[in-house]
Amino acid sequence: MIHPIINGLKANRKKILIHAGVWVIYLLVNNLLLFSRDLQRMFIIQMPLTFGLVAALFYTNVYAVVDPCIRKKQYIRLVIYTLLLIGSYVLMRFWLFDTLMPLLNIRTAYTESFIMLRNFIPDSLWLAMQYLLFSYGYWFAIYSIRLERDKRYNERQIAALEAEKTQAELAFLRAQLNPHFLYNTLNFLFSDALMVSPRLADSIMALSQMLRSVSEVGYESLVAVGQELTYIRCYLKIQEYRFGDQLHLHFQVTGEEYERQLTLPPLILISLVENVFKYGEVFDPATPARISVELTDDTIRFTSSNRRKESPNYSQGGLGLANINKQLNFVFGDKYDFQKQEINGIFSTELSIKILHD
Repeated sequence: MIHPIINGLKANRKKILIHAGVWVIYLLVNNLLLFSRDLQRMFIIQMPLTFGLVAALFYTNVYAVVDPCIRKKQYIRLVIYTLLLIGSYVLMRFWLFDTLMPLLNIRTAYTESFIMLRNFIPDSLWLAMQYLLFSYGYWFAIYSIRLERDKRYNERQIAALEAEKTQAELAFLRAQLNPHFLYNTLNFLFSDALMVSPRLADSIMALSQMLRSVSEVGYESLVAVGQELTYIRCYLKIQEYRFGDQLHLHFQVTGEEYERQLTLPPLILISLVENVFKYGEVFDPATPARISVELTDDTIRFTSSNRRKESPNYSQGGLGLANINKQLNFVFGDKYDFQKQEINGIFSTELSIKILHD
């Protein structure tokens, strides 16, 4: 418990020294040079107690009252806490002058009861208001400095992101050459294959459409669900041609009329579908894999289930699903729910996204 406090003091040593120096200078100017010698002696003896109290008032108001209340825009609470702080200060000051200082044989300006009654409350309120105003000024100063520092940091971040964006755009333009060449070549092969084998031609066209879809989403942060589903349908068609009757997978889409209006980050759903083929058993007629997409006017719901492969290194999910979670959290915040579980050897995922319309 002590070590973190010591480490914190070491880390903020410069800040603490600056604060201590300012307080010392203020006390010298405001108290030691402005009073007669007799009063100076009295104030020097009282100083550790009285100015310890106003320092506590100052920093409590800055960090426990003003900062949290203004940040949360709780202005009524700010007024209430300020009044409570003033009342606490007056009571503590009264205890110092009426009980503690007489107990320590420290002479005060309130030695007689009538003086205490006549002057103590006005003096205490004046001191409380004075140091509260100082604390407000200090808070606004550090808040302004913090805003300026954050502004400069954000400007540097934006400049760095702009530079990265430029580099990414150049890299993407270079990378586009190969995909365009590939799907143009696939279209040529499709024309020739059409005369030999319609099934082969259909597979080539599906592959070409998949490649074109991947190329088109290069700049997009969100794509229509329909574009994702087109990719999935092409992908499944190729898998059907590959495995024929050996493939046992049920794919269903409901709410197709909403495919164009609902959007999500690109390649999210196809990643989940590929996950089924990569880690799941799709050749078991007794336990076929199942993929379902349900769309409404404001919801995307994807579910999948499959029996896990009998493999000693089986681990469905991992980095792929973690990456999907990060993307969805960045785009939708708490407006989505992504669950995965395994029960009796059946692995299942469920993704539900709530779309907020403007």
